[in-house]
Amino acid sequence: MNSKILIYLACINMLMSENLPGSIEDIIERSRDILSIEMGCDDVHLYCTTGKIRLWFGRLTSRDVIAAVLQCFAKIDPSFNHEKEIICDYDRIPVYENHDYTLMSYGKTDGGYRALFNIQFSKQYALNHFIESIVRELINGDLDKTIHWNGSIDRIILISKELESIDSWKISKVEYKDEE
Repeated sequence: MNSKILIYLACINMLMSENLPGSIEDIIERSRDILSIEMGCDDVHLYCTTGKIRLWFGRLTSRDVIAAVLQCFAKIDPSFNHEKEIICDYDRIPVYENHDYTLMSYGKTDGGYRALFNIQFSKQYALNHFIESIVRELINGDLDKTIHWNGSIDRIILISKELESIDSWKISKVEYKDEE
């Protein structure tokens, strides 16, 4: 093939990947075993497997988008939770417990106490407080979070469908087990 045809085919391929069909069913091949699905928009990116979801929030992500993503998780799977480590004074630990965070462990460290909390997304008060903590953290820059879960590809697809209402939300990559 000559170089002009190769460039033309590369351009067509690039355009097609930019304008993926709207429905996730149009993108994935259900006959193959899916390893991971990546999706997102300019402000948020999710890398989803059946064992964890890695989230990236850009520093300009709005509170509404953060809430939509995390509330979607709670809607799809009420057992969603996140472990958060907080360094604080001992007398601040009950404040987090009052926000429905579940204290898992704590210990003295430099600068106070290192407390490990479990945030259950099914507890709306805890989820709202977690959303606000992410908004505050984004003031310092982009943010990565990892959420461990016992999910399935079908639930990942449900997450994608739920989040399609966010502007420019799309599937960016589907990785299959036979591609490893």
